[in-house]
Amino acid sequence: MNFKNEKQLIRVIRFAVPIIILLLSIIISTFLYFENNSDIERIKYNVEKEFIENKKHIIKEQIENIYDYIIEEQKDTEQNLKNSLIKRVHEAHTIITNINTQYKDTHTKEEIALMVKTSLKDIRFNNNRGYFFVYDKKAINIIHPLNPKLEGKNLINYQDTKGIYVLRESLELLKNKKESYQEWHWRKIKGDNTEFKKIGFVKNIYELDWFLGTGEYVEDFTKDIQNKVLSQINKFRFGENGYFIVTDRNNNYISHINKELIGKNALVKLKDMNDLKSLEKIQNVINNKKGFVYLDFYKPGSKDISSKIIYLKTIPKWGWVISTGFYKDDISEIINKRKNEITIKYNENLKNLLIFTIIITIILLILSFYLSTIIEIKFKNYKSSIEAKIKENEKQHDLLAQKTKLAAMGEMIENIAHQWRQPLSVITTSSSGIKIQKEMNTLSDEFLDNSINSITNSANHLSNTIEDFKDFFRPDKEKVTFELKNAIEKTIKLLGSNLKVNNINIIQNIEDITINSYERELLQILLNIINNAQDALLSTTNMKRYIFIDIYKEDKLVYIKIKDNAKGIDKDIIQRVFEPYFTTKHKAQGTGIGLYMSQEIISRHIKGSLEVDNITYKYEDETYTGAIFTVILPITHS
Repeated sequence: MNFKNEKQLIRVIRFAVPIIILLLSIIISTFLYFENNSDIERIKYNVEKEFIENKKHIIKEQIENIYDYIIEEQKDTEQNLKNSLIKRVHEAHTIITNINTQYKDTHTKEEIALMVKTSLKDIRFNNNRGYFFVYDKKAINIIHPLNPKLEGKNLINYQDTKGIYVLRESLELLKNKKESYQEWHWRKIKGDNTEFKKIGFVKNIYELDWFLGTGEYVEDFTKDIQNKVLSQINKFRFGENGYFIVTDRNNNYISHINKELIGKNALVKLKDMNDLKSLEKIQNVINNKKGFVYLDFYKPGSKDISSKIIYLKTIPKWGWVISTGFYKDDISEIINKRKNEITIKYNENLKNLLIFTIIITIILLILSFYLSTIIEIKFKNYKSSIEAKIKENEKQHDLLAQKTKLAAMGEMIENIAHQWRQPLSVITTSSSGIKIQKEMNTLSDEFLDNSINSITNSANHLSNTIEDFKDFFRPDKEKVTFELKNAIEKTIKLLGSNLKVNNINIIQNIEDITINSYERELLQILLNIINNAQDALLSTTNMKRYIFIDIYKEDKLVYIKIKDNAKGIDKDIIQRVFEPYFTTKHKAQGTGIGLYMSQEIISRHIKGSLEVDNITYKYEDETYTGAIFTVILPITHS
């Protein structure tokens, strides 16, 4: 850095920061001032929107709570009716049993029947609808409070509106049970053919050879439940003026805070206004079971029309519609008050912010001038220190580069050594075989030719290995077009003698696929995977040894799958097999760099991927487990 540049830098340090601070302060203050009005309006709008949405959420939540309460009551209607009937029958049974126990030794059965009749005939329950009846086991009526003319008559052939012999069914139900529920249908009003379901409960009175019972129309009991529900709804309130409205299937009020409206049509005002759109909206929501309705409606006690938001929900089975809502006018005063509070608070905050900005600007200006003076003093000291550090870093960089080159060279040598072990072993084995058979006078021309070919192929592979690893570091490698089937054949041919000696069978299922890629690098990868499979199979005994090679094309990708039946890779180490220098073999057998380098070549150069997993499969009706390596290659053309 020259002297002129240093002076310019010092000026920048001294004056640039204060000027920037001053400009930013002016820009921010101006921006805040002009943005104030638009921000306030936006906030006011959001306040009104959020307030209305919150109010809608409240009324919806309240309606949903009422709905859940009604549904829960509906669920228990028949069960509550049954509980009521069984309770009453047990009470009557206790009365009859006590009378019989007390008087059976001193009174006749007819006298006891008269006492029972006197005790039960005036008992009523369920809003004076419920009563007890008593029959003997021949279906002769003993007690019937509503129709005394039936007493003493045999009603075995009595049928309900559906043709069911009610008394016969009662006797059948009580034949093997002490008590039982029973259902039948009957008309409530003479001349009205409408059938109503009735639930009854009957119980044996073994001491007198009678049975006792009672019954209740489900509809009548349901009305009791409905009245209970309506009474409860009338008590519910939320907020200051929140209440609920219930209308029946004819849109008549059945629950309202204004009792004068009960029985009147809820839509009559809309009809009078000829507001067909609002009527249609309400009907659509009712058809959809629930929803919000927005309409203009007369406010109670006023001739003014105001916007109203209502939430409706229908009650299944009963044909009710429960609703509640609010007028926007009722909350406008609250919203306006909130808007005014926001305006005052926002303006106050803006004022405080501007004052704070001015104070901070002054403080920052003073600090910036002070700091620039210190920086100017320190600058020259830092300059000499930085130059010294730069020189030191350059030395470190050169040293690191040298170490990187040495590490790469060492790694390459280790890989070459790792790949040479197998071919050297093949050469040694073949030459030893020739020598031994020669000494024993058993050397055949065929064995000699095969061994020499194996030695030649292995020697060529040793030479090609050096070229392949040399190519790995070259930036100018070129792709070639080749058939994958030929690549597999070259690999198996190279390992042929070892595979044969170790009784390893290669099973191929290969499609005719031609790709444009780096053939020698792919051969190296295939050789490494098959070698690993062979090493794994050598540790197995008493079983057939297989290596399966499948090659197929799918979705513009080529899949090469190589699996064995060597029982797979331990789950604890399968995730580490692609780590550099990780190996399960003894150091004399390998460095653990092969799979790492294979994955590096696949991902960096061929732009594919290499994966490993364990697999269980069947072959020739035998189940095997082994490791499966999957090479995925892109299909490219020259």
